[in-house]
Amino acid sequence: LLFLTFSLPPSLSPPAQIRHRRDRMAAAPLLLLLIAAGAWGEVRVSVPDKVEAELTRSVMIPCTHTVTGPHASVMVEWFVVLAGGGRQRIAYWDRSAGGVTDGDTDLTPRVTVDGAGLTLTGVKLTDERSFLCQVTAGVAGSNEGSVRLEVYDAPEPPEVTVNPAVLSVTEQLPSEIGTCVSRNGFPAPRLTWYKDGSALPTVTSHNEYVYETPRVVREASGLYTVSSRLFLKLNKGDKDSGFSCGVGFHTPTGDRSINSHPFSITLHYHSERVTFALAEGGEVKEGDKVRMKCSSDGFPPPEYIFYRLMGDGEEHELGTSRDGVWVLPSVMRNDTGPYRCEALDFDAPPEIELKKDLSLFVHYLQTPEVSAKSPLTLPLGHDLEVTCSAQGSAPVKIIWRKGKDHLSHSPTLTLKKLGYKSSGTYVCEVSVPSVRGLVRTRQLKVLVEGKPSLESGGSEVRVEAEGQRVTLTCAATAHPTPKISWSVDKQPVVSAWDQAVVSKVSLPVSAELETSGVTCNASNRHGWALRSFSIAIVPPTTEPPVTSGGGGAGEGVGGAGVVVTAVLVSVLVLLLLVCALYWLHKRGKLPCGHKGRKEGIQTDVRNDNIVVEMKSGQSAENSGLLGSNPERRGERR
Repeated sequence: LLFLTFSLPPSLSPPAQIRHRRDRMAAAPLLLLLIAAGAWGEVRVSVPDKVEAELTRSVMIPCTHTVTGPHASVMVEWFVVLAGGGRQRIAYWDRSAGGVTDGDTDLTPRVTVDGAGLTLTGVKLTDERSFLCQVTAGVAGSNEGSVRLEVYDAPEPPEVTVNPAVLSVTEQLPSEIGTCVSRNGFPAPRLTWYKDGSALPTVTSHNEYVYETPRVVREASGLYTVSSRLFLKLNKGDKDSGFSCGVGFHTPTGDRSINSHPFSITLHYHSERVTFALAEGGEVKEGDKVRMKCSSDGFPPPEYIFYRLMGDGEEHELGTSRDGVWVLPSVMRNDTGPYRCEALDFDAPPEIELKKDLSLFVHYLQTPEVSAKSPLTLPLGHDLEVTCSAQGSAPVKIIWRKGKDHLSHSPTLTLKKLGYKSSGTYVCEVSVPSVRGLVRTRQLKVLVEGKPSLESGGSEVRVEAEGQRVTLTCAATAHPTPKISWSVDKQPVVSAWDQAVVSKVSLPVSAELETSGVTCNASNRHGWALRSFSIAIVPPTTEPPVTSGGGGAGEGVGGAGVVVTAVLVSVLVLLLLVCALYWLHKRGKLPCGHKGRKEGIQTDVRNDNIVVEMKSGQSAENSGLLGSNPERRGERR
């Protein structure tokens, strides 16, 4: 080494060699000292380039070191770099004393130190500076590392103030959309504008399309408030766009962003298309309320004017409307024709057509005409043929009906041999199948005239005893409505409906009544009809069964069924008795039985006050209360 140190390059001149040798000899002690230090040991210090901390939180700045070679002790000292470039120690650590904080710095209350690094609590904005970690190891020497502490604070969510004015697409320059503000961030955060979720370009220079005017203010607290005003050249498509503002910032855990709530703008744009149609749609018929709707795609909606176009194309003004609706309250067939709507949008360019036409057709159906006038009176037994016709805007369908019964699906209604049941109201119903609800009707009232017709039925009434009450019923049908009279002087009960009359009379049976009978007479101006009732008193031969009594017609029919059942049972018992007697007679077990010898069986019969109602449609035999002893009947007569 000494040889190399003091050897001279052969290319140097003698004076130069002398100067070179002198310099070499002067540097030899320093070189020997360096060689000696390398032989004793080395100190290495490792720190990160920067450490990030959140405002008001705690942070630990790591510092690791390695010492090679023999050394007595290790001391780790921490310094901060002052604004003027100098340094100030704030704490140190060694094995014997541990961590010690210097007492004359602004960091003293918030600093602790150990062998792993420096811990700083309650981080402030003024803590953003460089920290030095210096390690000294005796004869092994010393070394240091510098680390930058960076402080961050998340800003408040952005607040957007939307421009309340009505913006217009007709503006030549970009319009102000709104202002976005985010407060109290560190360092100054970044603002970004979004349209429909896509970021708008960040342009600060004025142009014809989009730009923003940013502003950054440092508050007294040291934190930053940033704001931005967005200017944008608008078009019609922006009426449905959603705008928002986002603030981006950095934290020790990574980059973050907070977006504002989306908002829309009130945009004024001219109409480009006009539509004109019926609000309800479908076919229109006479009497309908028609609403014609005119609309355009401009905003705010313009006022509309409506016209009726005459035959020569002349516009007949109907009126104006703010909501674009024109109403015809009850249309008639003469309302058929063309109509026009015009949008009064004065911002629209001249090439935009703001008029639209509509053709209205009103379906109609005339009231049906019937070949006969109502009311129509016809004789009993005659035929009826009547026709119905109607004109409409479309093919019609004709139905004849009476009540719910459909009688004919053609214009002609034919009825043969009219009876009283043929009387009533007939309806000719005409409809247009292609137009829902377009129906017209015409009624024809038919009256069938003739003499009265009495309901047929049994004319013989049998009772068990004199004084028993009977109810007789006479029912007649005719037009004009007949009157019914009785041959007895009793007040009848009369009920009538349509062309039918029912008369009932209730009276006690007497011998004179049995002899004379009872008649009812139904008459009108066309004639009369007579019906006779014969009354017979026939005492019963057996004890009558007990039945639920009553003089009404319904009670008589119900009691007759019970009585018939009782009579049938009695007959069966008698037959069994006769068979038993015949069998005993053949066996010779009976002392009687000689020819010509008779014994009668005497039966006591009580005549109770029994009332029997006899309808004209019910025979006396069906009552079940009449006996079958012809001898007694002959004797009474």
